[in-house]
Amino acid sequence: MVNIKTAGVRESVVEAIKSKTDKLTFDANNRLAVQNPPNLDVALSTRASESTLSAIKSKTDNLDVLLSTRASETTLSAIKSKTDNLDIALSALRDLFRPLIKGSLFNQSITANTNIFSSNLTPSLATTSNPVYFRIFACFNASGVLSVVKTKGTTTVTMQLNGGNALNANALYAFDIAVESGESVNLQYSVNATALELKVEEIASTVV
Repeated sequence: MVNIKTAGVRESVVEAIKSKTDKLTFDANNRLAVQNPPNLDVALSTRASESTLSAIKSKTDNLDVLLSTRASETTLSAIKSKTDNLDIALSALRDLFRPLIKGSLFNQSITANTNIFSSNLTPSLATTSNPVYFRIFACFNASGVLSVVKTKGTTTVTMQLNGGNALNANALYAFDIAVESGESVNLQYSVNATALELKVEEIASTVV
């Protein structure tokens, strides 16, 4: 005799299993067909190729550099100290070529054939191998001859400017003369006059 109650339980189990197996599908060859999960349902043509991935890798490989190969703080500080010294050197070089006022008169009376400056003018930048230039700007209210009085050691010589010709009254002239280390310079005018402008600048000729 069959136990009906027990058979009923078995029937429900079979029905439950059947409900699950009914969801399975098979292909034409009776092989179980597995459906792609939603996230895998993508065409391969939309994925990066091996060549693309290799190209990306070649770029990222260049970023893989050891920090030990980079400049250290000590190295950067040493470089900075050099550039700071360069700034100082450039500033000194600019100062070297900036004219220096050695003597200046403005609208002052002078006496004929007498040293115009109370003390001889000496160069600051000249050496034995590199002279400097004294640039003379001169304008007098009376016509006369302007002369350079140069002293070296115990010897003094007088040299006339403008070819020994008198300067025109109220006209501004400019003259350059070379001055070596150990030399000093003064100026004289051949007549009593007023120096409307008389200025002597020292200009470096070369880097010393």
